[in-house]
Amino acid sequence: MPNRKRVVEVLTQDVVGAQRFNGLIGECVTMPTKNYDAVQDGAAAILERVARAVDWPRLLEEASFRHMHLHPDRRPEPREWSPAEGVCGECLAEALLADDIGAPNWEKHPMSPREQDGTDWPSIVAANLRHRRAAHWHPFQATRKEDQRGRTAD
Repeated sequence: MPNRKRVVEVLTQDVVGAQRFNGLIGECVTMPTKNYDAVQDGAAAILERVARAVDWPRLLEEASFRHMHLHPDRRPEPREWSPAEGVCGECLAEALLADDIGAPNWEKHPMSPREQDGTDWPSIVAANLRHRRAAHWHPFQATRKEDQRGRTAD
């Protein structure tokens, strides 16, 4: 299964739970299909946003560094080292999840933190959507406008 499809399905299931489909007509029978499709579109938008946010050269470099240090099957001479050469999926995933500001010490901490694994993120997001502001909203613009009218900002 393509990674995009897998990620979209996992995120969709996190939001709406497991749903049943009529295999003959491809329609969701436990919720309106158009709503299910809308959640999938939202999940795809999240994936696209994450893909744009990742610093891919840094990710490849950190994954390569981890792979070089933790996998004895690949210990090239320093002059032969190049990012992404022979990097495994485990090292890519750990580099993506790494939260160190500098270069991670992979030998001391070979696994990245998994602090949010059990978090019910869809419920948290749903509970806070009421605080959502327009995409173009900026807190300093609102403060200046309120100050201009003689009001104090929050």
